[in-house]
Amino acid sequence: MNDIEKRRKRVSFALTVVVIGFLSIFLYIWLHELGHAIVLWSVGADITEFSIFEAHVLYAGGNWTDMSDLWMHLNGAFFPVVVSVIWMLLYQRGIRNRIYRIFSVFEVIIPLSSALAWVTIPILYMQGLAPEDDDVTKFLYNFTFVYPAWTVCLVTFLVLVFCIFFAIKKGIFNNMAEEIRQVR
Repeated sequence: MNDIEKRRKRVSFALTVVVIGFLSIFLYIWLHELGHAIVLWSVGADITEFSIFEAHVLYAGGNWTDMSDLWMHLNGAFFPVVVSVIWMLLYQRGIRNRIYRIFSVFEVIIPLSSALAWVTIPILYMQGLAPEDDDVTKFLYNFTFVYPAWTVCLVTFLVLVFCIFFAIKKGIFNNMAEEIRQVR
């Protein structure tokens, strides 16, 4: 293979990663907002606006409890992580499709990196420095009446570690490394 063919192969691979990355981000935003919408539907609220591009759901009404309020703020992050775990459960290491392998890495990395806020913001919350209009802060406001904020940090950290080890065991990262080696 000559240098031009190698360069073309690398550019093609990079463009594939970028396109799948952007599509994965939109999928994550949709799942995040859908997570909120599921709770809204469960409390009987009317969804007045659902936007992926502006990343928000607006609603009116609903029969709210303390528990549904907690779930409203949690489910934006929780639902995409659940979908990611289901994807990992169904992942087949032997499939050699480049798009499948790249998408699978993004399906693991994006929800888990977003969940890092549930590790860091409780620490900021305990210091009185948490961002006021964040889902994690809103969750902690009610949650900390019963439990300390550090429990959110610890549980999220353990879930993240489990998911990363599970992705490694399923071969998701190894398969991506194989794809990268093929374009070198």
